[in-house]
Amino acid sequence: MTRVTDVDVDLYGVPNEESLDDATQSFDELELIVVEVETDDGRGMGFTHTIGEGGSAVREFVETTLAPVLVGGPAAPRIARDRLRAATTYVGREGVSELAVSAVDIALWDALGRRLDAPLYELVGGDRSEVPAYQTHGGWLQYDADRLVENAHAAAERGFAGMKMKVGRGHAEDAERVRRVREALPDEMDLMVDANCAYTVPEARRFARHLGDVPLDWLEEPLDKGDFAGHADLRDRIDVPVALGENLFNETQFKQAMAAGAADVLQPDVTRVGGVTAWIGVADAARVWGLPVSPHYVEPIHVHLATAFDNVPYVEHHSTVLDGVTETPLEPDDGAFTPPDEPGHGTRFTGLDAYRKDG
Repeated sequence: MTRVTDVDVDLYGVPNEESLDDATQSFDELELIVVEVETDDGRGMGFTHTIGEGGSAVREFVETTLAPVLVGGPAAPRIARDRLRAATTYVGREGVSELAVSAVDIALWDALGRRLDAPLYELVGGDRSEVPAYQTHGGWLQYDADRLVENAHAAAERGFAGMKMKVGRGHAEDAERVRRVREALPDEMDLMVDANCAYTVPEARRFARHLGDVPLDWLEEPLDKGDFAGHADLRDRIDVPVALGENLFNETQFKQAMAAGAADVLQPDVTRVGGVTAWIGVADAARVWGLPVSPHYVEPIHVHLATAFDNVPYVEHHSTVLDGVTETPLEPDDGAFTPPDEPGHGTRFTGLDAYRKDG
């Protein structure tokens, strides 16, 4: 059995081209926590991210808690995950610990792919040659309505299946901005809105009333993170589908969300939910519950995973920060991504030394 011989972790702060705003936060830096796992016969790379803070805690957790558990143990991702989960029992399986586990798990799958000379999509049983995408980067809250309309036209011209925009300027203004974007998009394109956990149930209901008959494909994270009962209550009171999941950190939380009837669409993030192993578990469970999965961000990994699941209608094309430090960024062709054929997940970073954070 192949075993882990060494684990290395680095932290980088990659600046955005401009500050990005949503209803609850503004950020101008993507922190990348990059984990390199050495095995008897190769290596693999995994990563996770924050939006400008907390990365040093994730790095330290990998170094002081996860690495000692991994080194000398099996490099098989599922077996290693059991050991990693045991190491997080007393500190909680969310937040910092699960970001760290995610990066390590992704690295182990990457090492497996490189060892077998197989791309990640083959390892997980995928057979879709391309995956549609919706576009998010054109919908940030700081853009005025004219800019949003321009971005909507651009997304349509590039063939994206949909566009997502932020809300948080007040119900009336938000509704007008949404209305203008909907009118700018072709009928066949989906439109989603993201509240970033800014509403209460009554506020979300008022927003839905302001929208009137404007068709939306989902309202994303309208309420507090983890408020499954509130989301279920809201679903009973509005006609707009509810999406959530980027802020859920493990399979158990997704199971609780599904059992509570909290969502119409689930959005696991492979770099936050526990890695490839956990992401697959969520997508499998969602398929049993008859729910679609639309993963959050990180399309270079998600495009592989989506090929194995018929309940993943599209992946998210987010900000371009990752593209700026990736050797060969994924480029959408007529709004769809093709998973790379390189062994492992195929994402390789470049130029990160300029952004290294010491500590």
